[in-house]
Formats: sequence, structure tokens, C-alpha cells
Amino acid sequence: MKYTRKKYPDGGIYAEVQDFSNPQIVERINSYEDLFFIKSIKDVCDFNGVTDVELFIPCMFQQQHDRRFADNESFELRLVADFINSCNFSKVTIFHPHSDSTVMGVRNARVVDNSAFISQVLKDLEQEPVILSTDAGSFKWINKLADKIKFEGEVYSASKSRDLITHKLTQVIENEDFEGKDILVIDDLCVFGGTFVGLAKLLKERNAGKLYLAVSHMTVQNPNPELEKCYDKIFTTNSKFGYYELNNLTTYDLVYLLEGTVFNKAQTV
Repeated sequence: MKYTRKKYPDGGIYAEVQDFSNPQIVERINSYEDLFFIKSIKDVCDFNGVTDVELFIPCMFQQQHDRRFADNESFELRLVADFINSCNFSKVTIFHPHSDSTVMGVRNARVVDNSAFISQVLKDLEQEPVILSTDAGSFKWINKLADKIKFEGEVYSASKSRDLITHKLTQVIENEDFEGKDILVIDDLCVFGGTFVGLAKLLKERNAGKLYLAVSHMTVQNPNPELEKCYDKIFTTNSKFGYYELNNLTTYDLVYLLEGTVFNKAQTV
């Protein structure tokens, strides 16, 4: 499908569709305007009798707001899911969502995991690293990932402890000595990266070799510059943006990674 985002002189947006073949919408959703644009495209499809329209979401909008954190705060992920549901897509494919709340909230949802992404990262590294998850929650899906991509190396998990008096969170790694082995830290998303900076410092104290970081989604374009000093290489996808302000970052194109499974060759993110 080929379409264009257009604007009225007063700033309002509308969609113009030039080609209805292969009715799949592929759009980054980084704002509520992006979300409305998707519904505008679907409106044109509905008016022209185009059925079985699919949506691919590279990075689910508001996915970290996956519950109501306080009674006086809105539940953003649910509101976004309700909006997407109102479009009545035949299928909604989502790349590596942050939590099950996304899949539970979006009708006709299909998840594409990060196995193609991590497989490419491992191919681009000089030697097989130790894989490390950032916490117990991600350790579960990282173990499944390791089985899927037939990774035969070591897999460890970090965790966090909380001081009952100060409420300060401290990162914990059970392994005391990595014996100079390279470490690949894997997670689903990175905002500014403070957690990864702290983890890198702890790993250096545990005799780690080269440090690598692979995150499916980098949600800001200007993450903590300390990441460059802490990690030899950082890897992400263009699910959120096409450019990030880190010099040692490799950004993989999702269309290339997932070609033949989600996209046809003509589509771009």
C-alpha cells in the first residue's frame, strides 16, 4: 500500500492513498498525531471497500504505561489499544512488545519477537559472548530466545534488591567472575539508559571482557552519553527512530530483518 500524510494550512492532517494493493500499514507511532494518521489511512480504505487491512507497529506507543500507576493518572496503553481496536484491523503485528498487556489489549494482535534482531547481532560480534538479562522478568523470555536461535553459550541474569529503609534499588549479579568473557546485555527497550550504565560498571568489577548492549527499542534519540563509554558496541533497531546520538551504535532496519515474515520488499519503516 502506498499513502501520503498531508496537512491543511491550519495544521490538520489527512491521508491520501495512491495504491491499495497489499493493504498493510507500516508506520512508526511516536505521537498521537501518528496514531490519528493511521486511522485516517484506514478510513480511506474503508470508504473504498478495501478489506483485510493489516497494521504493523514497529514499537508500541505508550507501552511502558502498561497499568494505572495511580488513581489520579490515566492508563495510556489501554487508551491507545482502544483507539487501535476502533480501526478494526484484520491483523495487528507488533514487534517485541514490552509486556503482555499490549497483546491482551489489542484485538487480532500478533507478536514478532526479537530473534531475528539478536541473531544478526551475534553474527556481527567477533566471538560468542555470554548473554545477560537485566532482571528476572526478562530472563524468562531471553531463555526462550536462546532456545529459539539455538544459542549454546552461557546465559545469566542480573536482578535488583531494594533497601527497606532508603528504598534505594541496587543491581545484583550472582556471578562473581566472568573470567574476561565478553558480555552481551539484552533487553526490550532503553529510555535514557541509566540501568545499563550501572550494570556495565558492575560487570567491569566482575572481570568482564568487552561489553555489548542490544535493545529492540531505543525510545529517545539522545540517550545517556555514558553508554558510549560503558559499552564497546550498542545495537538497536529503527523501530522508534532512524537516528540516535550515539557514535558506537548500530541500527538495524526492521524491514531487512523481518523480510519474508512480515513485510514485502516494497515497504519501509
